[in-house]
Amino acid sequence: MRTELTPEHISVSKGLIFRRRCDIPLSAVTKVEQRRTLLLRILRGSRVEISTLSGGVWFYIGAGERLPFLPGYDGVCIKAAPLQSIAGAFVDTRALSGVITFGLLLNRTGGVFGSESFGRIMSLLLGAADEMTRLMSALHIAVPRVTAFAVVFAAAAWLLVFLRKAVGMLRFRVSCESGYITVRRGVFTLYECRLVRNNLTGIVRCDTLTTLLLRSAPLYAHDVMIFPPTDRRTAHRILAKLCGVIPPQPQVKPPFSALFGHCAAPLGWLGVFAGALLLTYIADTFAADLVQSVLWSGAAVSLWFTGAYAVYMRLSWISCPGGVYGIAFRRGARLYTVIAPGSRVKFTVTGRNIFQRFSGMCDITLAVAGRKRCRLRNVPLGSVRRMKL
Repeated sequence: MRTELTPEHISVSKGLIFRRRCDIPLSAVTKVEQRRTLLLRILRGSRVEISTLSGGVWFYIGAGERLPFLPGYDGVCIKAAPLQSIAGAFVDTRALSGVITFGLLLNRTGGVFGSESFGRIMSLLLGAADEMTRLMSALHIAVPRVTAFAVVFAAAAWLLVFLRKAVGMLRFRVSCESGYITVRRGVFTLYECRLVRNNLTGIVRCDTLTTLLLRSAPLYAHDVMIFPPTDRRTAHRILAKLCGVIPPQPQVKPPFSALFGHCAAPLGWLGVFAGALLLTYIADTFAADLVQSVLWSGAAVSLWFTGAYAVYMRLSWISCPGGVYGIAFRRGARLYTVIAPGSRVKFTVTGRNIFQRFSGMCDITLAVAGRKRCRLRNVPLGSVRRMKL
């Protein structure tokens, strides 16, 4: 590996027989991430990853080496409280990624320490699943052992990833100097991300029902958390001071008449589970307790999603005053608020299905640089035309 770093150009060559060369002009860089694990700190080195909108490259440098295109730390540092960092790790933890990470860890543990260690861990999980089954049986709720084991496995995986993220989120601080936004955090593994302020494609605020109740949510830019959960007023100050973006005010919102369109999917599942549950009380079905437990769980989850979708619909909006686009839309079980400069919004798409043609509604899709799309459903077409997107 050979690197050529200048104040305006980055060149990295890799390979012994088949060499690959990557040349990146500094004007195309969106993020520079520097990571120092405990082993790299002992070896006095760090891993550097340089990202653009179309890809990136990584390499290693020594502790005494310096990237010539990065400025020193001369900005005012904003620190996050430890509870804010832990809340940020809680919001940032995904169950699916936790299951994958936990499964890979179990596989590596069995390969390194032998099958006995793998067997001990699995026996502990099975014991916890048996205790959960007994507890639910005492509450007259039939839960299969396989289901209880899956729940225990997912909970253990989520807890492992959460603890890892919580340690990595401690000592969180952010600053701005010479056109770069610098985010530093971590205890054992030290993370340092520098975002190019002029190349920010959008700032994302991620909300769930928990963050809405607490009235605080984290801010992201280029998939990097630039600040843990904070209130909306503080978030607006951070956007204005660090990112140079004034958050727009809502202009167009979905009307209350579009509630069914937003909640149609969970309402449909709720009707299916409720109908099947009613049949179990009328007819004498096989394993009625088990079937009723599954159906009650499905109905409760569907009802929860229905309420969440209704709340997210009331908080959705779109705006574009002064060349700054703002859109709040639901994706999955989260509400995302994206604020993007007009120069970074590539195109807008307005779509209408057959039902929306009769109701005067439409769907709006904003395509932001970096292959990200933001879609807001069921907004009045007349208001969108007056807004002149």
